[in-house]
Amino acid sequence: MFALVRFSITTAPRAGGGLVGLAALSAATSLAVTVLVGQVIGATPAFVAGDPDHSSMPAFALLVAALVLVFTLDGVLTVVLSMLSTRLTYDVDVVIHRAITATMTASARIGHLESPAVEDESRRARGVGNRAIWVGLVALAELIRSRLLAIGSAVVVGALFSWPVALGLLATTWLVEWWSARISGIEQVTWRAGTRTGREADYAYELGMGTAAKELRVFGFAPWLKNRYVRDWRSAMVPLWRVRRAATLRTTAVYAAHLAVLAVAVWLLVRNVNAGLLGLTEVATVLAALLRLAMSANGTAAASMERATSSLRALQRLPKTARAVRAGDTALEGGRPRRDAGETGPADVPFDPPRPRTGPPDVRLEDVWFRYPGSNVDVLRGLTLRLGAGEAIGLVGLNGAGKSTLVHLLAGAYRPTAGRVVVDGVDLADLDDQELAAWQRRLAPVTQEFLRLPLTAKENVTLAEPADAAPDRLVAVAATAAIDSAIADLPRGWDTVLDRSVTDGGELSGGQWQRLALARALYAVDAGAGLLVLDEPAAALDVRSEAELVDRYLRMATGVTSLLISHRFSVVRNADRICVLDKGVIAEQGTHAQLLATGGRYAQMFELQAARYVGGTPNA
Repeated sequence: MFALVRFSITTAPRAGGGLVGLAALSAATSLAVTVLVGQVIGATPAFVAGDPDHSSMPAFALLVAALVLVFTLDGVLTVVLSMLSTRLTYDVDVVIHRAITATMTASARIGHLESPAVEDESRRARGVGNRAIWVGLVALAELIRSRLLAIGSAVVVGALFSWPVALGLLATTWLVEWWSARISGIEQVTWRAGTRTGREADYAYELGMGTAAKELRVFGFAPWLKNRYVRDWRSAMVPLWRVRRAATLRTTAVYAAHLAVLAVAVWLLVRNVNAGLLGLTEVATVLAALLRLAMSANGTAAASMERATSSLRALQRLPKTARAVRAGDTALEGGRPRRDAGETGPADVPFDPPRPRTGPPDVRLEDVWFRYPGSNVDVLRGLTLRLGAGEAIGLVGLNGAGKSTLVHLLAGAYRPTAGRVVVDGVDLADLDDQELAAWQRRLAPVTQEFLRLPLTAKENVTLAEPADAAPDRLVAVAATAAIDSAIADLPRGWDTVLDRSVTDGGELSGGQWQRLALARALYAVDAGAGLLVLDEPAAALDVRSEAELVDRYLRMATGVTSLLISHRFSVVRNADRICVLDKGVIAEQGTHAQLLATGGRYAQMFELQAARYVGGTPNA
């Protein structure tokens, strides 16, 4: 509880501090109601026995008025506490999501995003249903109030009746809370062990709800996916159900012990009353305090607090886990320590550094080897390649040859397993996160999985440069990418939200989305990006559109270093130099004419593809 209190006050000082203070005040008023009820009940017989004299009437009226006032204040505080708890959850919820997002986006590299350890820790921080800390905050005020009220009620019972009874009932009250928190802790450990299965269930759910909804229905996979989700969800939950079933008898015994102590306390109270040892005021006060003390055992709130504390610890461990994964991916290579092996926190990394205008870069990949984390297969095997400043390079190869991996390395998203990626004489591995982010702002990529943001068409193009958005530049890049006519057909032109679920929203075809992604890259080039990377830029286009797009691209590419990646040889034939990537190395390079003349791998694949368009080999 104290960890969550500190977190609340640190994160939201006004709401968190106010919640703790009002919870204490509410406990005090509830205890005051208990005492005043006893006083009123004790004074009532003397008051109604005969005509009260002038002095006793104001005293009794004042006592009743005090009870009504404190009781009303207690009710008001309950309402205010509920409102303040809601406000605290909203304030802290934003901080929690920002903390997770900041950790996941803290580095300009992406290796930690694919780490099971980081993903599991992130899921633990969010908790079941993304609500663990949130639910704990809702229960925080209630738990503070009940614990303070339990202590206060125990003092009243001890002072007016019996200290052993007070301490015994207080002990069983805390036993109920301790046991509930312990069971919750065991459940958390069990749930953490099944985090991977839970992630698989989440993936199946998200897949069916949006990512592949059309294909799943068309091909009849919906029942299979539903069964897969239920199977994974049950696999994650069955261990929890076992823990709960195993704890049922013990939980019943703990609550029975608590009720037994309460029954003994009431029996002792009745015995003392029969013996004439307690007056009416004391009896009424002690009985009310006993009931308050017994009902203050809040096992549900204690369990919620345990779950919230567990998630809070995961949230606090998450940055360290992510840094450890990145450091493990970077610590030493070839005997050279990396400058950011002990990376700094999220606050030290600029989210959106300005795009520098430094001209086209000279890029060299020197004997680069690479394998993805957790894999034992080398995707690149000693690749050496130079992208000269201002040069247009074409890169071709079969699917799986490592073309897209090379883009990740150029962006610095991954570090090579061995070898170097050098930009203008500087090894990308030697850059810290701030320097790497600045380098990435010099890139203008169009990848195979390009962004489809549910924003306006204009924002989809200018989002990276909102401060410099200019209508004339927007029109120019749209014309170059041949997307201008499609934009004109949208309900509100450039201001159309590209989402059919929005009023007056619109949608683009796959090819039009690809052209819009190209327009975004061109806009970035116009803003100062020096390296243009087009990864399969014509994959969603027909042959004629592909030829037109490539011609536009080559005219536009002057003045920047560019890399054009495709498995279609017609796309890259007019590049300054064409490189053939085969089995993780550059097997051939030269102009289109030179490569055809050598009769090597490029010539064979080019002729095979060309035959498909001129009625050649049917199976080509």
